[in-house]
Amino acid sequence: MVAYFYPAEERRLLPVYEVVAPWGLPVLKVGLPHRFSSRRRERMARRLYDRGLRRYLSAEGAGKFLPLVPVDPLPLCRAKGAELLLALMSQVEVRERRVALRGSQADPLAWALGGALCPRVGALLLDFDRGEEALSRHLRDRYGAVCLHLGQGPEPQAALELAPRPESLPRTIALWGRAELPGLTLGVAEGHLPPEYPRLPFLELLWETGRVSLEGVLVGPEAE
Repeated sequence: MVAYFYPAEERRLLPVYEVVAPWGLPVLKVGLPHRFSSRRRERMARRLYDRGLRRYLSAEGAGKFLPLVPVDPLPLCRAKGAELLLALMSQVEVRERRVALRGSQADPLAWALGGALCPRVGALLLDFDRGEEALSRHLRDRYGAVCLHLGQGPEPQAALELAPRPESLPRTIALWGRAELPGLTLGVAEGHLPPEYPRLPFLELLWETGRVSLEGVLVGPEAE
C-alpha cells in the first residue's frame, strides 16, 4: 500500500484517512488540514512508516513526508525511452531522423535503447564517457548501422539523455533525476487514469504491480 496526501476541503484539525483501491491498487488517502505544520506532518509520516508504508503520492505542492519517499516514475519512463524519443520524431521520415543517445556509461539500458532506435532512425549519434565503442560495434554488427560520436556527424534533431551531460541539446528527453518529457506524457491503452492522482507516479505503480503491461502504456501529447 502507498499513501496519497492531498489538502482536505473541509476545515479540520486532524488528517482524514480513507483506504481506497483505484484500479485495484491499495491506497491510503490522507486529507491534510489547511494549517498543518511541518513538525506534525513529519510525525504523521513517521507513524505511517512504522506501520509499514514506505512510499507516497501527493498533490501538487503538498510538501515532503520523510521518512516516506515519493513514488518515482523514472523506471517506467526509461523503459519507454525509445518510444518517447520516436514520438518527438513522428512527423519526420525514418531516413531523415537524426537522434542522439547520451549518458555517462553505455550500460544494458543504453544497449536496449540503441537496439530499439537503430532500425527506426536514419542516424543514431552516441555520446557516452564509457562503453561507447562496444555499443557502437554491437549496433554495427546487429543492424549494419554506423553510429558516429556526437559532434562527428550531422546535428541531431532530438536527444535522449540517461545521465547529466556537459552541454544540453534542444528537444532533449532527460531520463535522469526528475524525468523531463517535453510535450509528451504516458497514458493507458484501455480505461482512464483517476485525475486526482499524479499521472506518471500512479502509472508507475500500475506497471510495477502488473496491473498495466509495458505494451499497455502509451506515449502521447501532454495535453492528453
